Amino acid sequence: MRDSPSSRRTVLRRLGAVGAFGALGGAATGCLGRAPPVFVANASESTSLSADTKRLDETTFDGYVSRMGRRYGESGVWGTGAAPAPTEADFERATRLSLRATSDGEEYAVADAAVARYGLRRFDTEGRRHVAYWLWCAAKPLADSVWVDTLDRSLAVTLSSFEVGLDFDSSADLFDSAPSTRVSGPQAVSVATPGETGGGDVFDVDFPLHEGRVRPRVSGGDDAVSSGDDGSNADGEDDHDSYRLGWRGRFDGIQSVNGLCVAGESVSDSDATADWHVSLSASGWA
Repeated sequence: MRDSPSSRRTVLRRLGAVGAFGALGGAATGCLGRAPPVFVANASESTSLSADTKRLDETTFDGYVSRMGRRYGESGVWGTGAAPAPTEADFERATRLSLRATSDGEEYAVADAAVARYGLRRFDTEGRRHVAYWLWCAAKPLADSVWVDTLDRSLAVTLSSFEVGLDFDSSADLFDSAPSTRVSGPQAVSVATPGETGGGDVFDVDFPLHEGRVRPRVSGGDDAVSSGDDGSNADGEDDHDSYRLGWRGRFDGIQSVNGLCVAGESVSDSDATADWHVSLSASGWA
């Protein structure tokens, strides 16, 4: 079944831009061994977690988790299992948002994301209170395919990338994060952080990686890894710790990522700030 004329016009307009790229960058395409996508749809949003307007209390967050479970199945907020019941962490607040990847007014994919903050019952020698941030993002295409008149056939709409992450202010230090290494699918990915009193993991969640690759990026922190492929941080120097968890690949179904980071925040700062970032990209390939 063909898509609406408006969808066809969108793709045709995108084809004009890609065609120009192909004429100028044919050599690059040949070196990479991959043609550019016919169309790309993007979305991104950033927000400060210090703002009160989008905060969810524990009851409201539980309701949100249930809705996302019905929408994404085993790729929901708590992955393939039940919600954890940590004995060493207290829920404080959560924030959610939803993105739709668009191109020329047409929507191709949707992503839902949430970050939940938990106070851990531990302090370090400098008097800083430890807090845990649970990060989740799930995405899926909004259409199976788009008809392209120029090619006289349909192209599958696939997820190509999405990312969720936190940038802490200068008063907070990132101590730990998970996952902390790249993972390629298909496989189950476990996200856990050990407790301090021998009572098991504070969080222990598995999520399915159907295809593609999960890539964490850590700047600063005790387990820092490079943000750039050359081993350097993305900007060369940054006094603010950050944790980003992204997925890249080509997938026409539901995919999610879960991540956890633990930070130390000043006890005197009752409303420590962090910036939360979410991005999404979908594409169609010839």
